[in-house]
Amino acid sequence: MKYHISFSTVFLAALIFLVLLVTESQAKSTRRDLCRSASYKPLCRATLRGISDPRKAIEASIKRAIFKTKSAIVMSRKMRRNENYDICRENYDDAISDLQDSIRNLRKGDKATLTTNLSAVISYYSTCDDAFEEMDEKSPLTRANMILEHMVDNALSIVPLMR
Repeated sequence: MKYHISFSTVFLAALIFLVLLVTESQAKSTRRDLCRSASYKPLCRATLRGISDPRKAIEASIKRAIFKTKSAIVMSRKMRRNENYDICRENYDDAISDLQDSIRNLRKGDKATLTTNLSAVISYYSTCDDAFEEMDEKSPLTRANMILEHMVDNALSIVPLMR
């Protein structure tokens, strides 16, 4: 018994295989690189190493920001006392509260409130620096605040990827 396979059938099968292969490859690269729209890609990739689910990535980013904000509180307590440090600590407390609220928003799937809370958190960090600037002082917390702002900004960039 002889089988005859036409060229068009083989060509069609090969074409379908290639299309499926390319589609799967694109889907995997999209899943893998949650940081592609992040403003601070190296920080994003270091924070999210091995995480491909957007919700898990956002939660990991928020938890890391909470941890780092607590570290900033400890750092500010070790520095000399004045009104600026008190303002920073108050803002760090507010940031932690909003970050915790953000985790609840994430778990509920409330993207709008999640975005609002994360955006507010960024402003808390910059308010700390502004307190020093208004007194014509250089904030020793500027670098920590900048990293915290970048971490939260990266989390914000992943929110649109949530389903």
